[in-house]
Amino acid sequence: MLVGYAAADTEAPVIVSDQIEVTYGEKFDVDTLDITDNRDERSDIQVNADLASLNVQQLGDYKITVTATDSFNNETTKEVTVKVVDQVGPKIETLGSSEGYVVEVPVKGSNDLASYVKATDDVDGDVTPFMESDKALDTSKLGTQTITLKASDVSGNETERTIDFAVTDTEAPVISLTNGANVTVNYSSDFNLSNYVSVNDNYDGSIQPQVEGSVDTRKEDGTQTLTINATDSSGNKSTAQLNVNVKDTQAPTISLSKSEVTVNAGESLDLSKYLSSATDNKDGDLKSKVSIPSVSTSRAGTYTATYSVSDSEGNKATASLSVKVKAIQAARTSRKSSVAVGTTSRPNYYGTSVIGAAYSRLGCPYVWGAEGPNTFDCSGLVKWCYAKAGKSLPHSSSAMKSSGTVISVSSAQPGDILWRPGHVAIYVGGNQYIHAPQTGDVVKVSSGVGSFSCAIRP
Repeated sequence: MLVGYAAADTEAPVIVSDQIEVTYGEKFDVDTLDITDNRDERSDIQVNADLASLNVQQLGDYKITVTATDSFNNETTKEVTVKVVDQVGPKIETLGSSEGYVVEVPVKGSNDLASYVKATDDVDGDVTPFMESDKALDTSKLGTQTITLKASDVSGNETERTIDFAVTDTEAPVISLTNGANVTVNYSSDFNLSNYVSVNDNYDGSIQPQVEGSVDTRKEDGTQTLTINATDSSGNKSTAQLNVNVKDTQAPTISLSKSEVTVNAGESLDLSKYLSSATDNKDGDLKSKVSIPSVSTSRAGTYTATYSVSDSEGNKATASLSVKVKAIQAARTSRKSSVAVGTTSRPNYYGTSVIGAAYSRLGCPYVWGAEGPNTFDCSGLVKWCYAKAGKSLPHSSSAMKSSGTVISVSSAQPGDILWRPGHVAIYVGGNQYIHAPQTGDVVKVSSGVGSFSCAIRP
């Protein structure tokens, strides 16, 4: 009797695959290998692969060794090429809080799409700079703009995405309190809001604000508060408060009938008659409260008379009147230089003023040709002192001799000019005189008038 038996399997599996592709970054799966066997199903074949040389994070071709064993332990080994390839296009994503296919864009914001959208590739990384669009983004006007974006990687994979960009204005107007939130305005003045508030919007530009409240500039008690509201065309609103205090900060106004008057020395002078008015924005007529100045006319010269008045808040006003006091000169028949040296009974009307001016210049350096106010030569000093007394003289010692009456030195009075060829001085009495001697010296008092040839009385 014959017994049946199964024939032994001695045929090894066949590794059909010579090359397979693996997507960049994905794990290698041995089940993707095509392997056949004369008896076993593919699922019954044990497959092992040596993946030591494979790097799925780097594009390229790699050689791996694959071993296939069937259920009868028949084994086949083969070297297979694994190609790591990039088959996935870049991903286009919106940035920030935008989601879906609508991106909010601030009006007049950046028109660079990269500010709102990013393109990233698994292999090439950030490919945003190479992203293309079918039109440019215009952020200068409100509204929705539909733009199709396309991003490509080095391997030629492309991704397209259509996105709506909603250009919107969400920024409220800016209220500027140009002088701060607390301001003081002058009593009874015209209150102009534009002097204290300006409103500007990022899209609408300058905006006229709406104001709650009003300001009474004749009311000084307490703070008057204004609420400033500003709304742009998109409905964005801003609010601010302006606190206004009314105070009398304006000084009175003094009006004079003249700016300059001239009187003779010794004459009486009533300065009140030149006051025309004094008025204040709050207190009204203040003429009776003006402080009237006084000017002494005993000495020739030019003086400033200052009128002043203050209102009830202490605001002070002043006004100035120029007063010129002229010396009285006696008449004389001749002022020629040919007058003989002798005596004269006419007094020197300028004497007191001239000597006072000369004493005020003691210590000033001698500088040839200088005529003050801080440096002098001899004739420059005499000229300056007489000018202070209201008398004009030439800047020359020889010319000065021809400008007045020539008298003897013994007849000289304080204020007369002492003269000798090339030098002049001012006689102060008691055999003393004030002069500017020479280079290196200063204006000083000297004694001994005997060195002078004569005296001159202008």
